[in-house]
Amino acid sequence: MKITLFGAAREVTGSCHLIETDSGTRVLVDCGMFQGYSVAHQLNGEPFPFDPRSLDAVILTHAHIDHIGRYPKLVRDGFGGRCFVTHPTRLLSRLMWRDAAQVMKDDARRHRRPPAYTPQEVDPAFQTLHGMEYGVRVKVSDGFHFTFREAGHIFGSAFVEIEADGKRLVMSGDIGNDDVPILRDTAPRPTADAVVCESTYGDRNHESVRERSGLLKQAIMDVVGRKGTLMIPAFSLERTQEVLYELNGMAEGGEIPRIPIYLDSPLAIKVLPVYHQFPEYYDRDAAELSKTDDFFRFPGLHISREASDSRAIDSIKPPKVIIAGSGMMHGGRIMRHLVQYLDDPENILLVIGYQAEGTLGRQVTDGANRVHIEHEDVDVRCEVRKISGYSAHGDREKLLRWLKGNGGSGRPAKIVLNHGELGALENLADHCRKEIGAEVFIPGKGETVEV
Repeated sequence: MKITLFGAAREVTGSCHLIETDSGTRVLVDCGMFQGYSVAHQLNGEPFPFDPRSLDAVILTHAHIDHIGRYPKLVRDGFGGRCFVTHPTRLLSRLMWRDAAQVMKDDARRHRRPPAYTPQEVDPAFQTLHGMEYGVRVKVSDGFHFTFREAGHIFGSAFVEIEADGKRLVMSGDIGNDDVPILRDTAPRPTADAVVCESTYGDRNHESVRERSGLLKQAIMDVVGRKGTLMIPAFSLERTQEVLYELNGMAEGGEIPRIPIYLDSPLAIKVLPVYHQFPEYYDRDAAELSKTDDFFRFPGLHISREASDSRAIDSIKPPKVIIAGSGMMHGGRIMRHLVQYLDDPENILLVIGYQAEGTLGRQVTDGANRVHIEHEDVDVRCEVRKISGYSAHGDREKLLRWLKGNGGSGRPAKIVLNHGELGALENLADHCRKEIGAEVFIPGKGETVEV
């Protein structure tokens, strides 16, 4: 069995892994967009380095755009087989594709460059998706079976246990953080001959749950005292819902004063009904709470559906809180708010997610004093704070625990690391060699590892 990385190889985005068995079965695991840097749009539009018609199946681990974003292009370019996803991922993917297609359409008009696919090409891709439950062994061919396991990363996320050529391969997709609101815990890693594992936070550890909640509450209390504005750029899928869940507890428990809190993310708003549709995917606490409380609605929360609602936020006197996409600050409604509020020292920008190289978010968190946003140069005078504990990704400690096999499974002989900047990859690789004793590979784009 061979694994070839055509994305997320010594980089964080663009997940795309081709699995080839000795008997000739070819399965693609994830088909994501490249994000963050200047040539990402070019890479997303390039022909695939393999024939989409040659694939027997596609498996998508979860609905983040860097794992699913190019799948409509794959279908447009000739893939005609089955694509397997969990049930929530099936519905979330269509929302994510529609949003991405509209962004690319607007971007094509503005910059005169062709989109990777059009809004009209989303529904044909959606029709190929087959929703599956966790724990069900699926046959792709006589020599290839796989099972989805709970990854605990975002709603409906999975890692994949593959059986082929008499061996077992586990592919992480993205592994979730510990004690994430709403989501169930990451399932133990099954026994495997080899594991492909993400490394986004392979060089650091997060704050605890108590610390991250306290930091969020403190940021709110500080802007109340300053009569300022708290901006929270948040990924529309998962991060936003986690923050709303915690704000619900704070607001209804009287831990924070009642101030206007704006959810200003059309995609995040569209995602909420999918959560309501699958309460069986909640963890125990969220499932119990959902019987008596809609934890996505609480006193002071305002839903800004239309562009006019977003603009109206400017007329509201502070203190106020604005939760808006995109999480890496490279598009979406957060951009207008950054122009409006970055230059005021009374305001706070709270960064709660990973900021890829090349993004505006990375510039700001790295300490830039002045940034260029939508044809304007904007001074960064507000206070910038970071909370890594809200990341949907597990930190180094979590990844190592999962790789070692916290369910009693044997340690893998081979570990392939992907989804990380080089420093994070090398740091995690060193720990894997010392603590697990495995042979560790960090493939470049287009490189193949044999299992």
